[in-house]
Amino acid sequence: MPRKIRFGPAGYPLEARGNVKKVFKILSDAGMDAFEYAAVYGLRTKEEKAKLIGNLSKEAGIAMSMHAAYYINLASNTSRIRKASKQRLVKALKFAPLMNVKRIVFHAGTHGNRSRDEAHVIIRDALREVWEKAGASGEGAYLAPEIAGKLSTYGSKEQIIKLCQEVDGCIPTIDWAHIYARNQGKVNDKESYLKIITQFEDGLGDLFVKNMHFHVSGITFTEKGEKAHRPLGQEWGPDILPLMEIVRECGYKPHYICESTNPLEGALYTKFLYEELEKVSK
Repeated sequence: MPRKIRFGPAGYPLEARGNVKKVFKILSDAGMDAFEYAAVYGLRTKEEKAKLIGNLSKEAGIAMSMHAAYYINLASNTSRIRKASKQRLVKALKFAPLMNVKRIVFHAGTHGNRSRDEAHVIIRDALREVWEKAGASGEGAYLAPEIAGKLSTYGSKEQIIKLCQEVDGCIPTIDWAHIYARNQGKVNDKESYLKIITQFEDGLGDLFVKNMHFHVSGITFTEKGEKAHRPLGQEWGPDILPLMEIVRECGYKPHYICESTNPLEGALYTKFLYEELEKVSK
């Protein structure tokens, strides 16, 4: 698919009631051209259904990503959990070509009872093992570790950049709501957005620029970071308009995936903001 700015929700629209064909009709009718399949409670889809999803997405021109299981924890204190976490990512890579998935989003896990540096090495080595075992099976799909919302969890921007530098097949997922929560609401204007984007671009170069994957949502937070996702465009931050101004001015081509409490509505709002900026510029 050609590189362009894309918009879509995370998870099936409620109106689809699990009907896969209806999912892609709703997305197409709404003008969406990206979709993040939610495998957050495990990838339980059978191969036949996975192929159907892939075919429908290709027909609709919708770029696919997948959010792998929430309970992946590559640095767990329990070896059984570490092993199962790696297996979940291997399975996601093997299913990616069937589902037309190009980005596998996941949270790497906690630090366990280890230092941040020790946890990083364990997570890095686990992902290297996953990529060596199944990277080729993904047929161009990337592993896309995500910025974490809670300060105690592995997934600061520095950790994610370093991980993507040290592991083949890894690109970052920047969750702007999580960054907002981690920084106690301070990342909310053009200067702060640009500083973070520059940090990723300086660290990862074209790998980042050509594969930008953004999550957007409203969010509430405490001093420990993320509390709960909320709708976009209401009283909760972050304000994503300054981010979209930067993207447009710099010519970036990210995929915006909305994870708010009504993801399709949020994705439509995100696309609306972009289209309004385009109108103003003409």
